[in-house]
Amino acid sequence: MKVLMFLLFTSVLSSAVAETSAPLPYAAQYEVQRDGSDYGEAQRTLQINADGLFELYTETEISWMFLSDRRRYWSTFAWQDDRVVTRKFGFKRSGTGKNRQYDASYPAQPPVLDEAALLEQLRVDLADTKRSEFRYTLVDEKGETDQQVYQRGVTETLQLPYGEVSATKVARIREHSDRETYYWFAPELDNVLVKMQQLEEGDEVATLVLRKLHTSQ
Repeated sequence: MKVLMFLLFTSVLSSAVAETSAPLPYAAQYEVQRDGSDYGEAQRTLQINADGLFELYTETEISWMFLSDRRRYWSTFAWQDDRVVTRKFGFKRSGTGKNRQYDASYPAQPPVLDEAALLEQLRVDLADTKRSEFRYTLVDEKGETDQQVYQRGVTETLQLPYGEVSATKVARIREHSDRETYYWFAPELDNVLVKMQQLEEGDEVATLVLRKLHTSQ
């Protein structure tokens, strides 16, 4: 079960104010660790194309004993009415076990939020410090609709390969599950994701930590 949850971890890497700024482009590189050892690497890149749409690319690649797992996500979205509106969403998984992929395009209406871009929406929503809970309806890597809830936690000082960072801890709320997933977003870095951790029955499955970051600022 721990091996399965470790592989599932890689797929997890998706206001009340009058006007919300769109997310700023960036390129981030991460280390994937478990019990202090390196198990892989990840990257997350957000840019704006010539049509003014956002293009998000996420990749996670791990190897553990005889297992390997590579997952890639592509998302093209518009920023409309303070929200992500997905136009294209793709996913491809390769490695040990069964390979999987999904690819789809979406009209502007009704608006759709995909799994990969969800963290960009959450990243922006966290700027409204009066909000403590965040609920989203999204399309996952299977093309199915999912409901997810996140809860704002405390601010912590993290020692990362990138350096010392102050970050807001966010928990994904699940009912009747032994899985726990936590995210840390750094306000000083435009709320870019700097750490992610998944636990199963209280034990660490995997932890993603920021190594390098380039922003448009």
